[in-house]
Amino acid sequence: MRLLTILFFCSTFCAAQDRVQTLAEAIAKAEGYGRKRAIPTRYHNPGDLKAVRGWVYPGQIGIGKANHVRFRDDNSGWTALRHQVEKIISGSSQHYSVNMSLQEMSKHYAGNHRVWTKNVAHNLGVPQDTSLWEILGVPPVLEASWRSQ
Repeated sequence: MRLLTILFFCSTFCAAQDRVQTLAEAIAKAEGYGRKRAIPTRYHNPGDLKAVRGWVYPGQIGIGKANHVRFRDDNSGWTALRHQVEKIISGSSQHYSVNMSLQEMSKHYAGNHRVWTKNVAHNLGVPQDTSLWEILGVPPVLEASWRSQ
């Protein structure tokens, strides 16, 4: 029985990690990561993450043009991007929720949010109004409005 529990946990965790990576890769592609001379490629920053005042990402070696984080290597940049997606799943993100659609997320994430949404949705093969919980394979968060009654 214990082995079954461990196998179930591993398969659930591994599936969630695959979806985190899938979303991270779709974001990276939309940001231009992998294209020669693109800031995300040069800065080892697949998520095109910006610096946060008072916070240093693990592997961060500096801040470049337009406040973009420069990472030591590609692995550090990927780790930072996956961590940001994992914060959405855990509910600890200050800006994003699993209840948001790609369209809603893009308004906070990208300067040209319409193009970003179109590209990420295309990269994932989903409609632009798809919720993050559907993409990440997690349950939606129930609204807390019942607590105020």
